[in-house]
Amino acid sequence: MGVGFYLVNATKRERLTFAHINVNTRWEIAGNPVASSMVAWYLLHNLGDVISFAPDDASFWPFAALTREEVWDFREVTEEVVRGLIEEGLLIDQGRITFDPADPDVYTRNLASAWMGCVFPESGD
Repeated sequence: MGVGFYLVNATKRERLTFAHINVNTRWEIAGNPVASSMVAWYLLHNLGDVISFAPDDASFWPFAALTREEVWDFREVTEEVVRGLIEEGLLIDQGRITFDPADPDVYTRNLASAWMGCVFPESGD
């Protein structure tokens, strides 16, 4: 398995970990329409902040003024970002996929991009 990444906003002391989104690696984050929407939405709503992806291993650390340990005390905003995208009509919430009925806390969100498969009117109509 490749290195996992999460997004850290050092300015606002927030982190976007993709909790229950079922993405982790660079390839998954970039290739998954839901995760890509989350990243774009977050960045566009936090212009000017010091934000970077951080790896879940010791390969590098992008913040000189922060430690890995400090970041885990930051506010987790994954659910807030997803909720905002759903409210704006950009994501569709199709419930949860639970992996073990005996442990309902182990699940992934079944989210879809509202843009996938949409037909938009041609400009000028």
